Amino acid sequence: MGAPTASRELTGRPSDDLHGPDAPTLAERFVLAFRLPYPVGCFLVGFFLFGVLDVALTKYAETANLAPTVAKALAPVSLLTDLLVAYSFYAPRYMRRRLVETGRALSNLLPDRDAEFRRIFAEVAAPRPQVVAWMLFLVALLAAVSVPVIVGTGPSPFVFNAGAGTPLEFVAGVYGIVSLAVATLALSSVVWTFWSISLGIHRFGQAPLALRPYYEDPFLGLKPLGVLSLSLAFSYFGFIGLFLLVLSASPGTPTTADVVGVGGFLSGLVLLGLVLFFLPLRGLHRRMADQKRQEIVRLRPKLSHIYEDGASDTALDVAHLVRIDMTDRKVAAMAIWPYDVGILGRLSAITLSVIAILLSRIIALIFHI
Repeated sequence: MGAPTASRELTGRPSDDLHGPDAPTLAERFVLAFRLPYPVGCFLVGFFLFGVLDVALTKYAETANLAPTVAKALAPVSLLTDLLVAYSFYAPRYMRRRLVETGRALSNLLPDRDAEFRRIFAEVAAPRPQVVAWMLFLVALLAAVSVPVIVGTGPSPFVFNAGAGTPLEFVAGVYGIVSLAVATLALSSVVWTFWSISLGIHRFGQAPLALRPYYEDPFLGLKPLGVLSLSLAFSYFGFIGLFLLVLSASPGTPTTADVVGVGGFLSGLVLLGLVLFFLPLRGLHRRMADQKRQEIVRLRPKLSHIYEDGASDTALDVAHLVRIDMTDRKVAAMAIWPYDVGILGRLSAITLSVIAILLSRIIALIFHI
């Protein structure tokens, strides 16, 4: 079954038995069309076709000089932008494949097993909402970077030579538009994949689950879902961190309008990431907390019988006492979130670091430090 799936993903064509989370996203299909190993395809698209080639073509059409063209294409901000685009093509595939792997461990908790798991996460690879997310992301990004133009404090950040001019300028302008479209497809795909899988996690938490007994697993069989959530969050905030690096490497001193537009855009992405991490798991948190509370209520009479006055005069079976003690320990070890608290602490530290870098960058830009 693995080999046919791999071959279908290589072609990027949908099929009847490859749907839901098993089907590639639009960004993946674009890279898979090159018929290369996926990481190589991400590097080719992000760094060369719509990275170095785009920048070099635009700069050479403007100056007709090779030296500044090479310098512009290999500048730190250009290479970091290429890295951001390449990562944005790779991250959705990583997140989706982690979801598929998690499904093998979690589908047994659902009544209809694999079929229901695919239904819950069917929107991950649905083309139409991905196109809508792509357009919304493009509009939001253009609005964010165009705030200086809107308030009249700076020029447009996008200059396309698709009108009058030399043929090379026309080609460079058209290629720049295509590059922008491809880059925003990758960027929006990261947000969409995180969004759609998070909504699926919420739906999973509302489904009738056959949770594992607490004495077999303190996470009731839900730990793979918590690990998936953490993996998604790390991938998503890594994407935002690269975005911040691109902004930090940008030359010049942005205006207050730049800070408001781009800073507001990134702040919105950070807030969205925090919401999509915590809210979808609240249903599972309540269910796990209720399960632990019920087990504590069941155990309390047995414990009170042992510790009440006069219980020492009763000939209690040692094996019975050991079982109660083991049960008490198992119930106390029951988790109320489907992930380790220590891992959550590390994620919180990373998130706070990203927010601190963003705020320090904004403050530095405002006061010209």
